[in-house]
Amino acid sequence: MKITIYSFLFLTLLVASISLFTNTNAELKPNVKISPTCGDTSGYGMQLNVNGFEPNSNVGWKLVHPETQSTPSFGYFSTNTTGGFSESEYIEGELEQGKYEIQFFDDANNDGKADQGKKEFIVSMSTPCE
Repeated sequence: MKITIYSFLFLTLLVASISLFTNTNAELKPNVKISPTCGDTSGYGMQLNVNGFEPNSNVGWKLVHPETQSTPSFGYFSTNTTGGFSESEYIEGELEQGKYEIQFFDDANNDGKADQGKKEFIVSMSTPCE
């Protein structure tokens, strides 16, 4: 009888632990680092180090001026088995002075819209450097 109770408690704890780990892991936010976080208004080169999006899929990105909601540049990157990538990107053209958001989002079908229920992350940058 005692062995059955201990076995039941062990299995209950095991299932609860697996469930907790799975839910915690699913809630992790992506890790996005850009360098530098500021640039020239005549063009902006940056190094992107990204991880934690949908593995073996696509991540869309948009440069958005929060005040005007203009999107002077956007694109896509393929992710590896950890949902990441490391790439260089150059934003061409004349940028308005001010603060910008670089929005990253899972976009498996490359339609320019964040996939519903998937991960998104926003990084701030500015032009010019102060």
